[in-house]
Amino acid sequence: MEKIQSHEIKDIWRIQEGLLVEVHKYKTLGYHIHSKKSEKRVKGCKGLTILTEDYTDSYYKKTIPKGTLFYYSSPVEPVTDRNLFKIEIKSSGGSILGTITETEKVLRDLESLIKQY
Repeated sequence: MEKIQSHEIKDIWRIQEGLLVEVHKYKTLGYHIHSKKSEKRVKGCKGLTILTEDYTDSYYKKTIPKGTLFYYSSPVEPVTDRNLFKIEIKSSGGSILGTITETEKVLRDLESLIKQY
């Protein structure tokens, strides 16, 4: 098991080749902004940007302040309550094939990872 990304918004773990676990440590603020806005990329988390100036959205009639984080097109804010984290398990091959012992190890690794939070 190897942590391949660590950020206040999202951690990514490789459990084994072809099996990733993403720990989403944010909450969305409930809407998507597809219009052009002044933002810059945040290092360490793919798809994360930060507003560099206030943005007024004409559709939602809302001003979003400078410094707001966007994960792809949604404004987000970090959460620290582990009960609000979301866990996503991704497999590149569509399934995990192994002996009972190998499968039990994967399950133990998943349980261990979750308990870390």
